[in-house]
Amino acid sequence: MSPALAFGIRIFLLLPLAFSGVLALAQGTTVETDRDQPRQREQWFMHGRLIPGESAAALRYRAHGQKMQLRAEQAARMNTAITAATTTTIGIWTPIGPAPLASDATGFGQQDYGWVSGRATAVAVDPADATGNTVYIGGAYGGVWKSTNAGPLSANPANVSWSPLIDNQATLAVGSIAVQPGNTDPTNSVILVGTGETNSSMDSYYGLGILRSADAGNTWTLITQDSSGTHPFAGMGFSKIAFSTANPSLVVAAAAGASQGVIDGLESPVNTNRGIYYSNNGGLSWSYANVSDVGTAIQPNSATSVIYNAVAGKFFAAIRFHGFYSSSDGVNWTRLATQPGGLSTFACPTSPASQGCPIYRGEFAVVPGRNEMYMWYVDENENDQGIWQTTDGGNTWTQLDDSGITNCGDFSGGCGTAQGSYNLELAAVPNGLTATDLYAGAINIYKCTISSLSPVCGGTGQGTFLNLTHVYGCAPNFGSIAHVHPDQHDLDFMIANSKAILYFANDGGIYRALDGYSGLTTGDCSGTNQFDSLNQTLGSMSQFVSFSQHPSDLNTILGGTQDNGSPATTSAATSTSWFNVNSGDGGYTAINPDNPTEWFTANTNVSIQKCEFGGNCHAQDFNNGLVVSNVTVGGDSGAFYTPYILDPQNSGTLLVGTCRVWRGATSGTGFSVLSNNFETGGDGICGGNEVNLVRSLAAGGIKDTSGFSNVMYAGTDGLGPLQPTGGHVWVSTNVDSAAWFDRTGAINPGKFPISGAAIDPSDKTGKTAYVAIMGFHVAHVWKTSNGGVNWTNYCEPAGCSCKRYFDCCGIDSKHRNYLCGDRRGRVFKQHGNGELDGSRSGERASGIFAEYFRDGAAHVQFRGEQDFAGVYLWTRGVAAGANRGARF
Repeated sequence: MSPALAFGIRIFLLLPLAFSGVLALAQGTTVETDRDQPRQREQWFMHGRLIPGESAAALRYRAHGQKMQLRAEQAARMNTAITAATTTTIGIWTPIGPAPLASDATGFGQQDYGWVSGRATAVAVDPADATGNTVYIGGAYGGVWKSTNAGPLSANPANVSWSPLIDNQATLAVGSIAVQPGNTDPTNSVILVGTGETNSSMDSYYGLGILRSADAGNTWTLITQDSSGTHPFAGMGFSKIAFSTANPSLVVAAAAGASQGVIDGLESPVNTNRGIYYSNNGGLSWSYANVSDVGTAIQPNSATSVIYNAVAGKFFAAIRFHGFYSSSDGVNWTRLATQPGGLSTFACPTSPASQGCPIYRGEFAVVPGRNEMYMWYVDENENDQGIWQTTDGGNTWTQLDDSGITNCGDFSGGCGTAQGSYNLELAAVPNGLTATDLYAGAINIYKCTISSLSPVCGGTGQGTFLNLTHVYGCAPNFGSIAHVHPDQHDLDFMIANSKAILYFANDGGIYRALDGYSGLTTGDCSGTNQFDSLNQTLGSMSQFVSFSQHPSDLNTILGGTQDNGSPATTSAATSTSWFNVNSGDGGYTAINPDNPTEWFTANTNVSIQKCEFGGNCHAQDFNNGLVVSNVTVGGDSGAFYTPYILDPQNSGTLLVGTCRVWRGATSGTGFSVLSNNFETGGDGICGGNEVNLVRSLAAGGIKDTSGFSNVMYAGTDGLGPLQPTGGHVWVSTNVDSAAWFDRTGAINPGKFPISGAAIDPSDKTGKTAYVAIMGFHVAHVWKTSNGGVNWTNYCEPAGCSCKRYFDCCGIDSKHRNYLCGDRRGRVFKQHGNGELDGSRSGERASGIFAEYFRDGAAHVQFRGEQDFAGVYLWTRGVAAGANRGARF
């Protein structure tokens, strides 16, 4: 993928590699249309996270239990230390951001989506608060947040306050949120949270069940299975939850597949527990519903949406590869006799479910107080199957004219339903006695006012679908009509004081409109729609791929956060706010220790850029500073995020890993290959699909005659037991001779990725090194003192259980201290005497890498798999970090 200013790059399950369309702009910048690279990102993300035949959800639940135990241990240590009045430093984590993160990386608003925080997947307005100020939002892996002043109480969005609600729960993956109607006290609201994201992204994390709170989010109970005990919820997600307004104790939940639950083989047999669940006691317990076609039960599959139509007195649901169903009691569901779009039983058989049935994802909207309902759906190839209207409870359907969506005016992309399996939403807002404002969310947000003058959106002006956001349009300042992030996942609203208050959840976080009637009226780039970003005061939900730190200034940090670009801060000690220096997809980063204004970022595949202005860098500087591309490295393709490091003994040199190791000047010249192809042993070009793509690099030891590090370690990828050919440690103690040896030995029986490597700089030979291995049920940290000929399990002597999923260690050569990072977000420091202590951070941090040391301060860099959001820094024995779960 070329460097770009676009955000919201996503992957979809098992689709072919998509073309990345790029539009060239002025000043050397580009804007990229939303296109996905599913296979590469799928492999990059999933390697090391799978064990065939075992439930990944159960593994994660086990890890959660260990995490809670460790928290208790830490609390006990702190109490002991306080009681003893000791001066022992106990690690305390504090957030340093990014919260918020500025989206524009150009410095002049060329693609400005306002403040962003990360992917929000669900939003619900509490009906008990008639002012529309009490709002709950959920992050893909950012937990649940609540605000009681998100609406008219805060005319200035900077005054909106948010509180996290489920940080101590077993999972932070959120797919849906619903608030029970019929209550008038928002402090006693019943909140249901369907855990697990179902947006068909490769980083959509599964859930563990349904969280229920009877006190507006203060306390929670996790329901992990149905009342019969035969349908466990772990491994799935919940796309929507709908209460009956006639009987608020009756609630229905739509259960669907979550990508990771699919990939790891958790659902066996496949799809058995997907479908529709109902509760007659407000969500305290759940039962599996009966769904049938003319009396015959259908093969279970993902329910992608559910809604309650109060006037019709029925629930309606969309079920993948089957069609549309209704129920008056939530228990028994039957196929609609008339299907929108004419889905036939021939194309959509009862059993087995057929991928030829052209419904993959469907979304509903109903106008409150009317028997007026809408449905929008796409097929497996994300082709638009139309937006349909019914005014008689689903007996008949009329197709709307959605040509304004298909031809949205953004010539660089973003029109139609190109990502409909990932982002698709509807909301129907009553406008007066008979008119309806229908909002359609895809990559953009669209609006059509349906009235007697334009009953099917075939009119003009507001009587057709207007593109309210133009996320990839309105050049040269893309998205300037609204400043709203692309990729819409959910929207909710409330009519208060004759104003339509709307909230939008998307890949950038949460946005609002205080009055959709008067403030969202134009699709013309010369106009303005009145959206507000509410992310300025929301905690970080961004996922870091890497970060790098200035060698002498603790305040300066540069990171890579996938589709939210490459953010940076020069005030980490005093502010959690970060700015963006390069656009998405942000991968690995580096800061030159000998010239700290020389910054490096990377996008996907082989695309390393350089800027020499430090904190004053912008996207156009990096785009003009592309120093390493596929051509530079002999036509090789690398991993989705290709790793690279600066030679620690010659900072003017880059080391790049594809399926081979390359070395060249930071100017992009003089690149030569240092190793054979780790996949084949030959000298063939890397295609990017190899199992043994380089995942981690380390260099050091004695310099060669040219002043370069002559000892190197390269850790390769691996598919674990799924394809036991990867996860090797390759070592060369004389790179100039091109002699590399596979030194894996017996340290990686699971064939998981070698996610990190570090050479101990106190050993001038470079033969003392550490590697970290991903996966489950394996020893995670290994040490060698002879260049990999022999390895010692570093976990056991250090006293740290190998159930802690260490991914890498860093080394403080001055004080003989070692830093190990585990996937649950703990940083462990082992002192020279073998004593190990640790401090908790957030969820599942990994790939921790010590970059620089001075005066005993370990400045930690996260390189590799970061299942966390926010930055973690260990300095002078005190750890600082954000305890926000990662977004997936």
